[in-house]
Amino acid sequence: MYVSYGMVMNRYNSAFYIQALDKYMKTGECAKTDSEPLYAYLLSVMNDAVIKIQVLNNDICACVFYDTMVQFINLNLNKEKYNLQKSQAEQEGMEHVMDWSIDRRRDGWQALLKQLGDAYQEFGFDHRFYRAQFGQEGKYADDKTWEKMIDDWKEAFHQKNQKQKEEEIELRKDSLEQRMRSNFKKIPEYLDKNKVEKDEFFQSWGLMNGIWNTFDFERIRKIVRIQKEFPEILKIANKMGRIAADDGQEQLSVAEGDIYKMEHASKCDILGITIGNDLNSLLPIELAHCADTELENLFVYKYLTGKLQNFRYKSEIMKPAKRLEVRPAALKGPMIVCLDTSGSMVGKPEKIAYSLMVKLLEIADRQRRDCFLIAFSVSVNPIDVRRERARLLDFFSTTACGDTDATRMLNTTFQLLLSNKDYMNADILWISDFKIPLSSPKLIRQMQEYRDASTRFYGLQIGIAENEWASFFDYIYQISYTPVRRY
Repeated sequence: MYVSYGMVMNRYNSAFYIQALDKYMKTGECAKTDSEPLYAYLLSVMNDAVIKIQVLNNDICACVFYDTMVQFINLNLNKEKYNLQKSQAEQEGMEHVMDWSIDRRRDGWQALLKQLGDAYQEFGFDHRFYRAQFGQEGKYADDKTWEKMIDDWKEAFHQKNQKQKEEEIELRKDSLEQRMRSNFKKIPEYLDKNKVEKDEFFQSWGLMNGIWNTFDFERIRKIVRIQKEFPEILKIANKMGRIAADDGQEQLSVAEGDIYKMEHASKCDILGITIGNDLNSLLPIELAHCADTELENLFVYKYLTGKLQNFRYKSEIMKPAKRLEVRPAALKGPMIVCLDTSGSMVGKPEKIAYSLMVKLLEIADRQRRDCFLIAFSVSVNPIDVRRERARLLDFFSTTACGDTDATRMLNTTFQLLLSNKDYMNADILWISDFKIPLSSPKLIRQMQEYRDASTRFYGLQIGIAENEWASFFDYIYQISYTPVRRY
């Protein structure tokens, strides 16, 4: 039976490729081949023995590979979407041909077959067959013949698009592979030579759009290194990302589904090591897997199959039985950063803000969360930082200026929250010196309504000033610094 091109597109969408990549990055597993051109090419790259060794054994290469392939996938999907939009009229025509009247079929079948023969003969459309069919007495009115012709037309259209996709991939793949292999060699060598920490690389690379050059890398790295001077930046970033604290007391899931929550293993008289699913006697390595968002699914799998590594006790009969608590996990909304761009933020405050933005982008990429930047008085439209990295980097080159007025920023924030039903459970952060007059009672009331609906409001107050906003936020962090005097 014929499968429409729209159904094929629904399967091979962006999420499909990302899931395939994610599985490969975690397990090294992927299919051998596929008939869909872009997926077939992705599989050929993932099954390349040299690439697989580098990607699965070097987290720097893994990061480079992942970002490079995601960009290549999006580029090809956008091109495919553009081509389909150009042929929208033809696709609509396929659906409407069956509605032609008998008179229109009689007068129009020859012109239609000539058009289809010119466009699709090389893709298997047999216009001569249908010319012979419709040329018979009264046959042009036969619905079954028209239905078969339309099915063949759709199949030929699909084949033409498949070939077009193959040609697009062929044009770009050599350049892509050459750049990727070059990066696999040059980037680790540069990081090793210049003693660059991995976290510095991951954050800086996230803003480079997959294009490696040392000038931009060092420029962004300077912004990242501000985090060493102000450790509060990482605390705030982890709070926005809902990353569990070191003691494991807070655990929040990114995806919809269930949260598995347990108490730490108790200490007792240890006899040895065994396997099972006793959460009260886990080895430290299993606790680490549980706390790591990248390995959380592996932990749950091992629990369900009874393959967790447990301490074995002499006094097993004395141990109290405990169960894994399962409760629904709320989907995380986006991270929304509202940045004060008034003149008082010039200098160190804006550098702190930019460093925090880079860290939040790295967390958003890792968690597959949307992340937006809203400037108080400069930008009416939020910057979608995961999809507009170049725009974010350009923003870092601007100098803070403008008035401190939260009205426009609040209105923009509320519009953004209303734009998507999943955005209500958002984490919103204001970065400012908080020398901001209170907004209207209506906007303040709206803030409280969003907080009641699970939207979190945090603040980062840079500098010391009287803050009238504190009671309207879940928590406000503070960073003090010594301003540079200008003479």
